[in-house]
Amino acid sequence: MSSIYLTGSHVDPNVLAAQMPELELDWRALACTKLQQHGLQVVNPLELTWSVHSLEDAHERRIRRALELIDQSDALLANLQTPSWGTAMEIFYGHRRGKVVTVVGRSPFSPWVVSHSQARFVDLEQALEYLIGESLQFEPLRWSLQYESQLAQHYEEFPLDGEPDYHFLGGDIPVLVIAPHATGYFREGEFQEPDMFTGAMASLLNRTTSCHSMISLYCLAADPCVYLQTPMKRALVDIIRAGEIGLILMLLGSSGNETPGIKVFDNGPESSISEEFASLARLSLACLEPVADEVGKPLPLASFCADELGIPTITLKLHRRYRMPKLQPEPFVKIADLLGELIQKAGCELLRGER
Repeated sequence: MSSIYLTGSHVDPNVLAAQMPELELDWRALACTKLQQHGLQVVNPLELTWSVHSLEDAHERRIRRALELIDQSDALLANLQTPSWGTAMEIFYGHRRGKVVTVVGRSPFSPWVVSHSQARFVDLEQALEYLIGESLQFEPLRWSLQYESQLAQHYEEFPLDGEPDYHFLGGDIPVLVIAPHATGYFREGEFQEPDMFTGAMASLLNRTTSCHSMISLYCLAADPCVYLQTPMKRALVDIIRAGEIGLILMLLGSSGNETPGIKVFDNGPESSISEEFASLARLSLACLEPVADEVGKPLPLASFCADELGIPTITLKLHRRYRMPKLQPEPFVKIADLLGELIQKAGCELLRGER
């Protein structure tokens, strides 16, 4: 499903109706209704609720959240009937991020608007018909590159005070995909490089399968896979206790001194159940290459999820060649497709209560 981000000042219905008599409701309400009727997802930042302690904090959080939402969307619909600095900035940002920008406003349009948008209309209905008719295609490879590009800005950056160092994406399938090393992290006082594109893959799987995903968003002061007293682990406990997760898939990258390939390790409260999910993972990925079993002790986070939380946990280690979509796009797309099929199969079994 393609998603469209709405930007533009909130317009009083009476003012809008005077300018555009055929419209009787606020433009955002009309846009949401019509786009959703045609199967498009709408991201309306005005619907978000905020809990902040100061005006400065409110502004900063709103801006950061708006940019995150634009990154997660495929297109922008911008209403320029009332000039807005924020709308202009979001148009510029969205265009630079490769999003489809459609504008509604008064003609003639500014050269800046023309050069930073794909389509421009003076009528909202025409703009909506254009977006619906475009049938925006979701491109996994392009979307993953854009996501990782944004994530890379925080590889070595700690979050601001009060900001989480992870990002949770909710879904409908009872499978949680975790990318705990999507950004840099510290272990035993030493900085460790991120497992590049594990974050993009976890986010992509959320988008394509509607599974749940949790991704490290900033540099982590302590490796959540090893040290259990971390914000990510505490959030994970809350998510599991909500009762919507039946399987955890942890995505990691193989280190440089490990044998190339794909490795799987399973942990579970009942070995037979976790082993069945691990076998399903090996079978799903076997068309790429033989899948090896990980040797040695499981990571503390995986053991905690299985033993303390009672959730079967599969740890999947991917060699770098599966995480280089710029240079080797085919292996990345292929393994993302196979993991998507695995998640959907496991999700169906969990929903039917067979596991």
